[in-house]
Amino acid sequence: MAPSESLHLAEALTTLSGERWPIMLAKRHVPPTPGLYAIYGDTTAWTDLGLDPEPNSPLYVGKSEDNLVRRELDTHFAVDPAKKTRTGSSTVRRSFAALMRDALELQAIPRNPEKPGYFSNYGLTLDGDTRLTAWMHERLSIAVWLRPTTLAHSLKTVESAIIHRWMPPLNIADNPRPLPRLRTAREAMTREASASHPSAASRPPLDEKPARTSAAQEPTPAARAPGLGPTPVELARELRRSPKTVRQALRDRYGKLAVTGDRWGALTCEQESYIRNRFR
Repeated sequence: MAPSESLHLAEALTTLSGERWPIMLAKRHVPPTPGLYAIYGDTTAWTDLGLDPEPNSPLYVGKSEDNLVRRELDTHFAVDPAKKTRTGSSTVRRSFAALMRDALELQAIPRNPEKPGYFSNYGLTLDGDTRLTAWMHERLSIAVWLRPTTLAHSLKTVESAIIHRWMPPLNIADNPRPLPRLRTAREAMTREASASHPSAASRPPLDEKPARTSAAQEPTPAARAPGLGPTPVELARELRRSPKTVRQALRDRYGKLAVTGDRWGALTCEQESYIRNRFR
């Protein structure tokens, strides 16, 4: 790591481990600029999540490339009551939901019930989303590090280094010790969302054109095993990226497939999370 990178990493570590604010007071302190954020929980939050309490360690570290208020406070924490809560658009809300499923009696549904699909991006019923938001507002707090104008490299570089060092239990991508139970819990929510619309498995999502497939192409959602996410093509379309770019990112992270000429199929939760974090 270059000296400038080490300096910014040290600054970020110090800031994100320092002052933090309760969720409902954070808007007074968090500006609408790019940066990193760390989510902390009180002792009860750690216990509710089934974790040994470490209230001075972050539960999750993330980044916003353009606006911490919009990404962190509005999307993850739903602090603006005028805006609809969208667990299906928030990786960290889905992780909290998966671990709090029984305690808060949460039910997973498709992100868009009118166009069911991509069940790994599950949402929650309205009352469940309300209970999850209330729990997050009561139990969690946040710290932020604003991107300095002198930062020559990407926020992702700093974020990845922090995750690798702190190993927050709710981070999956870049975490050398991801929480195995989290992946299992998210897969269970994915299956529940899929089961709520069983007819969706026999047809493509309504916002998709029927796929023109061949034996060598990625499987359609109908061929996907329960608990798995979208294929690289589906995920690339959603993220407005080239499928070639997404496949290359997968190769860079996980290596080449064992069989020459083989194609990536439905992605695991870890692979999907990695691609979303890389290109969000």
